[in-house]
Amino acid sequence: MKGSRMMLHGLVAVTVLAGGSMSPVAAGEPELCECRDGLEMASAPWIRLMPGDSTGGYFELRNAGDRDYRIVAAESPISEVVELHEHAHVDGVMRMRQVERLDVPAGETLVLEPGGLHLMLIGLHEPLTAGDWIPVVLEFADGETMTIHARVQRGEDAREGAPESGHGGMHHGH
Repeated sequence: MKGSRMMLHGLVAVTVLAGGSMSPVAAGEPELCECRDGLEMASAPWIRLMPGDSTGGYFELRNAGDRDYRIVAAESPISEVVELHEHAHVDGVMRMRQVERLDVPAGETLVLEPGGLHLMLIGLHEPLTAGDWIPVVLEFADGETMTIHARVQRGEDAREGAPESGHGGMHHGH
């Protein structure tokens, strides 16, 4: 995993140095997903606008193909770290914890939403601005990557009327 994490860091660095789109896009709407074969976005990816240096990222990724996929890491130029997370009840308390992978079985949809599975962007480099599009690189178990573009927005502005459930007051355990 350490080698693949280094490769992911290298991919982001090379893209930035080459003048690629690894920084927020202020105007225009980018392609939501440079998706792998059989994968497609079932809803527009979004990142929660909130104060502080951490936030959540959410999306629905449909696997219309006949091959299973497994996401094992993520990275974005806006934060020091992106972790794969879940909310779970532990001893009667809702806690956030890091998970090793997010599975996307053939014929199913992976749902990342407030209060459930999500991306945790930790150590934001600067405050987020509503309306910006943020690239996020997802790494799969086979070492391949794909980029999604997530729009920064308030939770109540999210598609599908996602419930407001910020990370404030959550217990963050690893």
